[in-house]
Amino acid sequence: MQMLDIIAGLAWDPEFRGFMAVLTGLVVLPGSVWLLVATNSGPRLGTLISLSAFFGWMTIMASIWWLYGIGYAGDSPVWEEVEIVESDSEGHLRFAALEEANRLRSEDLPSAHDLVVEAADDLVEQYGSNALTTLDTSGFGAGETARIVEVQVAWQEYGVVSVGSLTPDQTEGLSAAEIDELVSDEHARNEATTLSELAAIAPSLLDDDASELGGWTLLSTAESGEAQASALAMVLASSDFDFASQGEFRVLDAYTIGGKRGLPDDPDRWDRISTQVRTALTIKHPTRYGIIQIQRVTEESITNLPGEAPKRPEVDLSEPVVSIVMIRNLGNLRLVPALIAIGSLLIFLGLVYMMHERDKLVMARQAAFEAG
Repeated sequence: MQMLDIIAGLAWDPEFRGFMAVLTGLVVLPGSVWLLVATNSGPRLGTLISLSAFFGWMTIMASIWWLYGIGYAGDSPVWEEVEIVESDSEGHLRFAALEEANRLRSEDLPSAHDLVVEAADDLVEQYGSNALTTLDTSGFGAGETARIVEVQVAWQEYGVVSVGSLTPDQTEGLSAAEIDELVSDEHARNEATTLSELAAIAPSLLDDDASELGGWTLLSTAESGEAQASALAMVLASSDFDFASQGEFRVLDAYTIGGKRGLPDDPDRWDRISTQVRTALTIKHPTRYGIIQIQRVTEESITNLPGEAPKRPEVDLSEPVVSIVMIRNLGNLRLVPALIAIGSLLIFLGLVYMMHERDKLVMARQAAFEAG
């Protein structure tokens, strides 16, 4: 009765239940296999066989973990803060302590809207007034067709807005004054387009100065997702700024430098092969840095009255540009499964060697017995 009282008094919470589940699994599954083998070949040999099978299986499973970075893995790659720099009248990163960051002159880059207008003007000058809308590209090469399509898409997204460029759905039910206000708001939105936003839909419009400056490479919004999320968390957690939420500032552009060299633009088969070989032979990972730039928005642009449509956040040009400088920590995602795989393999080889020596001893004694 006393044992039943103890069992009845146990708290079957998830911790105890999980412990009992693992213990039961060890007793029922490996324990039953060991019992079956031990009853047929003896406790010592049965233990060697069972342990050899277990560590052989662990070697195979940990190798799969190692290959795909899954299972009992280590720490995943993350972005870590190096410094947060505020701009002044002479530059965005003049006070950066990192030497690589000092080479970036993002304040000298052209605006994305100006690049779109310039590319559109060149296209109209080359192919006529219909180049931005109904130009037939069937007779052009693949490269020229891709360039024309990118300029057309960029013009539709971030070009000059006029009354004629609005769709009937946008102007339906609006007065002339409201249409003019809509045109002004849409054009202001396009003028505030960032280079990272433009790089997401039309990377060919970015010249060498826009895509690389001082060795840095501009990242599109699609490429900077993880770095941007990490940078926003850093600046919100920093005691040097009073940002209460992400809505109080706007993300501008993202840059990166370092790391392993990837594929070139428009790669062919040889480029892919050589990149794979070069990446495999580069044992040590080069240091990689990233920069995310943000700027505070005006209070009026984020103050919305109940029942009104949300306003478009506008950057406050009187506020400094804040640059979050980060370094890429590659972590040890595959190190833990690699150590498990190698350790299990060594134990497996040691157990197999013990069984081999045991077989040699048994055969030697059997031969001696037969000879006697």
